[in-house]
Amino acid sequence: MTKRTAIIVDDEERSRRVLKSLLSSFFPETEVLGEASNVDEAYELINKKNPQLVFLDIQMPRANGFSLLKKYEVVPFEVIFVTSYDKYAINAIKFSALDYLMKPVEVKDLTEAMDKAGKIIDLKANRNIQMINLLNAVGHEEKLRKIAIHEGDFVKLVDCDHVVSIEADGSYCHIITDQNDRFTLAKYLKDFEDYFGESSNFIRIHKSCLLNLKHIIKYSKGEPCIIEMSNGQNFEVSRRKKQEVLERLKK
Repeated sequence: MTKRTAIIVDDEERSRRVLKSLLSSFFPETEVLGEASNVDEAYELINKKNPQLVFLDIQMPRANGFSLLKKYEVVPFEVIFVTSYDKYAINAIKFSALDYLMKPVEVKDLTEAMDKAGKIIDLKANRNIQMINLLNAVGHEEKLRKIAIHEGDFVKLVDCDHVVSIEADGSYCHIITDQNDRFTLAKYLKDFEDYFGESSNFIRIHKSCLLNLKHIIKYSKGEPCIIEMSNGQNFEVSRRKKQEVLERLKK
């Protein structure tokens, strides 16, 4: 049985106690090296103990769990996020292909997360690309959000404000920018909708396309409804979506 080392970061003592008990009962090979109740304590503890795995609460006083990760240029441990329901944070974590547990933690969910984390640790895989993706997703102001595009050994961060359109192509999506740069990601259109959230500037005009409202320069009110974008692209709005799109444009 492979030994693991971990720490638990959560401002709620009861939550730390429950998770530690579950790990002791179901994952005795995992040694909990310590606990922290805030980001500063966690940072000091991690640098002292060098754990392989960190259970990280998202909602904490003064600084949230993401603030801890931002202290590292390369995150030197595997992370399993622990959170109460936070739709935005969960969508960002899922979009970045990282693992999370909902409070109260269930044994089944913990088992799945531990299995995934164990494989990553054994492979000594670097998940920094996913972390970059996540940390650029959790800026509270939309203008700070970026999309991480993987290009070989590098990650290109594309500012969402420069994205004009996102078009679905099976299990992939093509992203077109205001400079007509084209990038392809292995994501569904729904993943982007969840990532941006309901209040974003992106709107679906038919089943396979999202447009950035900031880049719409002209549209026709008749049939068909044609939208012209700042980079010269033109799109036809589906009849089913026309009323919704026109109402958003009027606002």
